[in-house]
Amino acid sequence: MDHKVVDLQGQPHRPPVSDFWFAQVDLRLGRIETMITRLEWQIWLIVCGCFGLLVFEIVKALSGRTL
Repeated sequence: MDHKVVDLQGQPHRPPVSDFWFAQVDLRLGRIETMITRLEWQIWLIVCGCFGLLVFEIVKALSGRTL
C-alpha cells in the first residue's frame, strides 16, 4: 500500500481560514477603488473648470473688453 494515500472519511470539511482574509482584502480594495474614482472625477472637474476660465481670459484678451 502506498503511504501517500490518506483516508479522510469522517473528517468535517472546514473552509480555509484565508477565505475570511481575502474577503476583507477585497472589501478594502473595493473601497479604495471607489475613493480613487471619486478623486479622478474631482480632478477632471477642476481641470475642466480651469480650462473654461482660461478660454474666458483668452476671449477677453482677444476682444479687448471685459466680460
